[in-house]
Amino acid sequence: MKPISRRLLLQSTGIALGLPMLESMLPAAPAAAPRRMICIGVPFGFEPSAFVPVTTGRGYALPSHLTHLADFRDDFTIISGLSHPNTGGGGHKAEAVMLTGAPYPDYSHNLKNTISVDQAFATKYRGETRYESLALTTQGQSLSVTANGVSIPAIGQPSALFKKLFLAATSAEMDAEMRRIDEGRSMLDFVGDRAKSLNRQISSADRQRVEEYFESVRDVERQLKMTREWVNRPKPKPVGTEPKDIADNQQQKAKFQLMIDMIHLALVTDSTRAVSLMTFGMHHDLSHHGKEPKKLAACQQVEAELIQVFTGLLAKLKNAKEGGSTLLDSTMVMMTSNLRDGNTHWTYNLPAILAGGGFRHGQHLAFNRPYLEEVKQEIAPPADGKKVNPEKKIPLMGRDQQPLCNLYTSMLQKGGVEIERFGTATGPLEGLA
Repeated sequence: MKPISRRLLLQSTGIALGLPMLESMLPAAPAAAPRRMICIGVPFGFEPSAFVPVTTGRGYALPSHLTHLADFRDDFTIISGLSHPNTGGGGHKAEAVMLTGAPYPDYSHNLKNTISVDQAFATKYRGETRYESLALTTQGQSLSVTANGVSIPAIGQPSALFKKLFLAATSAEMDAEMRRIDEGRSMLDFVGDRAKSLNRQISSADRQRVEEYFESVRDVERQLKMTREWVNRPKPKPVGTEPKDIADNQQQKAKFQLMIDMIHLALVTDSTRAVSLMTFGMHHDLSHHGKEPKKLAACQQVEAELIQVFTGLLAKLKNAKEGGSTLLDSTMVMMTSNLRDGNTHWTYNLPAILAGGGFRHGQHLAFNRPYLEEVKQEIAPPADGKKVNPEKKIPLMGRDQQPLCNLYTSMLQKGGVEIERFGTATGPLEGLA
């Protein structure tokens, strides 16, 4: 609607009639910025003495790792005392449920995974962007999981992501993509017909299950339709030049930085609104430092480099203006791990940082206060040398741990997803506004 002037008069034959205040006279409200989510996973956690603040609230003291984020203090929240319930006592296999929280108590091969938080978010905005989500990795497995518990293959090369974002497909590639979509649709129609004929032979309970199946089929059909609509739309013009992939996996910082640059481009071009990224998985030996001073110092240096790149991501998002706000204001950036730290392998007291997204930040939310005392002793051992060694005992949920999925619930709700709780959550995370 084109706004009209409040001074507008109706004039005719010397008579002028002023108009009352109309809705059309009000200034047009700026369109709300779309919500976005970035989930970053690291496999070995962080050295607690360098990452976890020993004080809480808004006046907490920044530990060494977080000093790199000092300029963004009011743009992020540190959360301690979180974990996924029923996820074993330690081990790298917990990476598979980092963003899902699915029960995985014994690390058997019988994992029944559930949807990851990035995919639950992406479903809300299906069809609004060319890519519903982007699953990325610099090293390691994908973090993204479908509603059926299937891992989504991750893109591991920045050059491949650049091509996906900006390079137009050839006519042959477009035709092949259309055939793939049409073939998928015809297959769904075939399965649907078979399922309908089955309804006459099964019980009412089974018919309900078939109807649930039908709904999932219709959901896939909607996805196919949206995909078809995007095939012939032109991609945005390339921003910069195609990046050169880094083959040396030991260059973790450089690989992470390159993928962060691509994520930034994906968001500023509104090519997607949901991103997952698994990164920094090549310092396994250093993470098992056994408190040996040189290895511990080297491990902390690697972790500090990761934080530095994360800081750069926040800077990029905050410097990108969007209407009257910034890209960081509309983008939730969460980083966590499946382990507290690589040295212990413990899957509780997981490190978690949340930035941007419209939350009221600038605080440390602590849900396990005794854990902070342990960290404090790591930083400054008692004068008598009688340091209390923490037990390898899984803390109790609800008392000295909160489900990590409570954080995910808060993120989904902030992102506009109508949900009471996600995964193993008991509700949104207390204290996160």
